[in-house]
Amino acid sequence: MTAPKYVAHRGYSMMAPENTIPSFELAGRSGFWGIECDTYCTVDGRWIVHHDRTVDRMTDGTGKAKDFTFEDIRKLKIDSGHNIDDYPGLKVPTLEEVLDVCKQYGMHAFVEIEHYHTDADLESLLAIVKNSGIFEKCCFICFNADDLRKMRKLNSEVPLGYLSAKRPTPEDFEFVKELGNAFLDYCYNETTFKDIERSHEAGIEVSVWTVNTKEEAGLFIKAGVDYITTDTMLHDNQG
Repeated sequence: MTAPKYVAHRGYSMMAPENTIPSFELAGRSGFWGIECDTYCTVDGRWIVHHDRTVDRMTDGTGKAKDFTFEDIRKLKIDSGHNIDDYPGLKVPTLEEVLDVCKQYGMHAFVEIEHYHTDADLESLLAIVKNSGIFEKCCFICFNADDLRKMRKLNSEVPLGYLSAKRPTPEDFEFVKELGNAFLDYCYNETTFKDIERSHEAGIEVSVWTVNTKEEAGLFIKAGVDYITTDTMLHDNQG
């Protein structure tokens, strides 16, 4: 049985503030196979890395992430997250900056599509990944099936991951096969050994999120899960 690949959720977010350059650099130095990051498009067309719908929890600002200009969101100070006192002066990073870290450490990137404004924004998102120098190590993941369909129309090659907080269904399998070169990305506490077995029987890879104990990870390792997304260290150095 092949060991799962470990993906650092918003970077190594138990050790540094989530979705920041230090958290992604720590993931690289700690031997993670890949990272997961969340992306929004600003009103002037720049893709930034941030998780929440608003900037309130993680920064000294307030408001919806997608409603900022790039200049204004870069003026915000990240003032929350694990070990924040060790990382003064943090800014909301661009996707380009995050992919540069991945390139430096040879990591893969699970790029989650959160909010954008027009379909042209998806084209620019794809262009960023194509120009990153690690296109073959990137995939897009999303809860929104229509966004994944749009991305597939834009590019036939890039892997796509369908996110769900529910148990796998036959309709999920059909959708992933419709997309082609795609996998399922499920909340771990809704996913069973049998679900993973059925997915593999259908020829579909499975990722689970967010697994933060070795005991929980062990169950999925036995089930043969392909990817485990985690906030912390569950693995020996993979580098």
